[in-house]
Amino acid sequence: MGEKKEITTNELLSSMRGETGASLFIVDVRTEEDYDAWRIEDVKTPTTINLPYIDFIEEPEQMTEKVPNDRQVVVLCGKGGASDYVADILRKSGRDAVNVAGGMKSWGNLYHSETVYENGDTRVIQVNRVGKGCLSYILVSGNEAAMVDPARHIDQYLDFLKENNLTMKLVFDTHIHADHLSGGMRLAETTGAEYLLNKEDAPGAAIKFRSLEDGMEFNIGSAKLKIVALGAPGHTPGSTIILFDDKLLFSGDTLFVSSMGRPDLGGQAAKWVKDLYQTIQGLQKFGDDHIILPTHTSGPEEWDNNGIVMATLGRIRAGNPLMNISDEADFSARVLAHLPEQPDTYDKMRKANIGVIAPTEEDMEQWELGKNRCAIEAAEEARGKQ
Repeated sequence: MGEKKEITTNELLSSMRGETGASLFIVDVRTEEDYDAWRIEDVKTPTTINLPYIDFIEEPEQMTEKVPNDRQVVVLCGKGGASDYVADILRKSGRDAVNVAGGMKSWGNLYHSETVYENGDTRVIQVNRVGKGCLSYILVSGNEAAMVDPARHIDQYLDFLKENNLTMKLVFDTHIHADHLSGGMRLAETTGAEYLLNKEDAPGAAIKFRSLEDGMEFNIGSAKLKIVALGAPGHTPGSTIILFDDKLLFSGDTLFVSSMGRPDLGGQAAKWVKDLYQTIQGLQKFGDDHIILPTHTSGPEEWDNNGIVMATLGRIRAGNPLMNISDEADFSARVLAHLPEQPDTYDKMRKANIGVIAPTEEDMEQWELGKNRCAIEAAEEARGKQ
């Protein structure tokens, strides 16, 4: 990176995935608590060390000695201010150090897009909000498009439509999200598309939408292409799985690559876990070659070398023991015993996503900080016992 003093998170991601990625050395100067809760991760995460900013203030020489002088050093903090100061200290000591502009706040708003499926004039683009592990999808056929689980930063989707001369026809939210703020309603209003969501997830909603129901079919582009909405309660009462091109299953937060959606976000875990069990049993009718495209990922261990998050149902069945439990009571007990703590902001984001409250931009930025915590931990626990 040479003479540069600052890089963007997009440049950092490119460097991490490029030829020089292995030589990077990340110095995270946030508190130990913040570092443990959320940090830079990617397909091949560079060597990373946590050296809190306050330690650089009190003992700059001792801290500097912990940083190699023969590698490209990338310094990171929460918003880019403290890390800029530390990067300057390291440069003065002879290190090749750059500051990450915007810090972890910017990392949490970084998106990376990859085409994950092509069949004739049909294609699917996965948009990965890398820092949060949130995934959205642009479905294209001919000159029409549909959107699944868009994030609140909709300009990226609008730019894609313009660049590819596409008309957005349908916008789906597979469920009411709790870990992030949806861009579904605003994207639909901006493009003139129809906004679709299961009404079971939106009691008292102050937004306009068409309710998804079992068996509904929709077309984009060629008449042979269909999107079939399949009710999949469990993570939420209105969770929906969308089948596209008879091959892809957009599973929302019902089924992930290595786990399942937690059933406790509405405070009714004992009831919803039974719904989740029935939904997982219902997926048995789909063959092993069907492809699961989830709305969340737990981290790079679920990504391929290009950062793509997808898996066949066969692979998921083989790797997740919960998929093969045939007893409802056993399934429920395993899931309920391994639910992570629910962040305080999740209830606020659910209400915002149905228009009941109107957060400020500052609220939205604060609420969305950190990785998503939508998955149960039982799958990993069960895997460890095999």
